[in-house]
Amino acid sequence: MEGVTIHGCGLAGVFVGWHLWQRGISFRHVGEREVGASWAAAGLVNPVTGKGMNVSWRLADFLEGMREFYLDAGAMLGGRYFQESPVLRIFSDEKERQKFAHKQPALEPWIGDVYQVLTDVKGGEFGGVEWVGGGWVAVRQFVTDSLAFFTEEGRGAPGPVVDVYCQGALGLQQGLFSSLPRRLAKGEILEVEIPGWGEERILNRRGWCIPIGKDIYRVGATYEWEDLDSEPTEEGRRRLQELVGEFTDRPFTVRNHVAGVRPIVRNSEPVVGAHPEEKSRYLLNGLGSKGCLYGPEAARQLVNLILDQQEVSADFSLQRVLP
Repeated sequence: MEGVTIHGCGLAGVFVGWHLWQRGISFRHVGEREVGASWAAAGLVNPVTGKGMNVSWRLADFLEGMREFYLDAGAMLGGRYFQESPVLRIFSDEKERQKFAHKQPALEPWIGDVYQVLTDVKGGEFGGVEWVGGGWVAVRQFVTDSLAFFTEEGRGAPGPVVDVYCQGALGLQQGLFSSLPRRLAKGEILEVEIPGWGEERILNRRGWCIPIGKDIYRVGATYEWEDLDSEPTEEGRRRLQELVGEFTDRPFTVRNHVAGVRPIVRNSEPVVGAHPEEKSRYLLNGLGSKGCLYGPEAARQLVNLILDQQEVSADFSLQRVLP
């Protein structure tokens, strides 16, 4: 194979680039940089999510591979991109506490400490639970450093014979794969400075708060299903500022406010495969809000499909969502 053109300079495209690089294949990235959901992503990896307190889909299958991927890439880049951190789920009321008690046996592998009362967080009278195995990825820095590394390594060689489309929401709205069933969702995130707070855990209650160091926290996220541009809104800012107040009464300063559109395909799982008619054109999309967890394995399977004709797992296969 002479090379691969990766359409898209976000997280999905970088995942594909790393797996091609490991196999010694020349490739290049094309498309606008700093455009798309990856550039606004918080990078949260939360083992147990949602009102139902459900374990993230196939978490045990993907978590260790995800850790190894970021460690290996970090060793090449000279950085640390996945930060492990406990995730403290703060119960909102007695009903939520009872729901946890009912589900606790099934959640046991992901439970650290259980608290009847949380005295060190705001609104902790109903207690909470600390999930293990979580953390966050420095997405923007990882993507930026990876693209720079690929350029320096000379992996931008011309002469591509294969095209891989990793264009996120844009690629689901137009182009070769726009007929796929999709549920796009705009999300907004605030980056705030809270001097002296000192909270080092990821907090989760009707949203989340991620400590990223030096009194800086990321808070999110909103879901908007109709207005699908990538511009932050005053309403989103207001809601997120209220969310900060769910976690602390300390004064804070907004440092940044970003928005992006999550690429979600049916079942909210990644989609990998070759175009049904144009066999030299491939897709990796649908990373949604959990791309940091599932993306490395999805990209590995895509590269194995391209280079070795190795079948993609049924869960990821493009065939399951073709109209």
